[in-house]
Amino acid sequence: MYNPEQYVQSHPQLKQSLIDLASWLAPEHEGEHTHWLLGGSCGLLLQGIPLEEAPRDIDLYADGDAVNLLHKQLQAHAVVLDGPEQNETRMYRSILSHYQAGDYKVELVGDFEVRARESYYRVHIDRNLYNHAPVVALNGCSLALMPLAHELIFNLLRDRRDRYERIAEHMAAEPEHHRELVKQIIAANGFHPQMIQRIYKLTGIDN
Repeated sequence: MYNPEQYVQSHPQLKQSLIDLASWLAPEHEGEHTHWLLGGSCGLLLQGIPLEEAPRDIDLYADGDAVNLLHKQLQAHAVVLDGPEQNETRMYRSILSHYQAGDYKVELVGDFEVRARESYYRVHIDRNLYNHAPVVALNGCSLALMPLAHELIFNLLRDRRDRYERIAEHMAAEPEHHRELVKQIIAANGFHPQMIQRIYKLTGIDN
């Protein structure tokens, strides 16, 4: 039986920081929908994807209109390092802010966009990803994880072979589980045709 706690047993400080974040970012009011997803190495770890190194930080993703409220909630508990502020590089654009939760640096990423390999990818939490997010429990606290479809595409675009090959292997074991979201992401963005074919080939999803 799948048990995400097994993957953080050897990282007690990380586990505690994740539990704290889940508690701090729980909706403050009934009916409030400020969705965020745990991504990066922590999200992969909790989905059983082998990593070459243990997570060194915690990555949270949200739509831009949720960032200010999430920042307010974090501000009440975590050490604020900076932000939120617009950040743009050659490959990435987002609203970034940073915090410290226990031993771990936390990066909150809003309206994340990637431009690479003649492709454009915009992360939409509410529109595409949240309804497909695996939800795990740590000590009774729920954490919604960034779907593997996103992690595969993001790591392909930044050429992280150590990540995308292991993610693709996991997805290819159950391609039907990931098919709908992969097709949604492809339809909603601007990927080079060769990138699209590579996504399908790696995951075993028919196009």
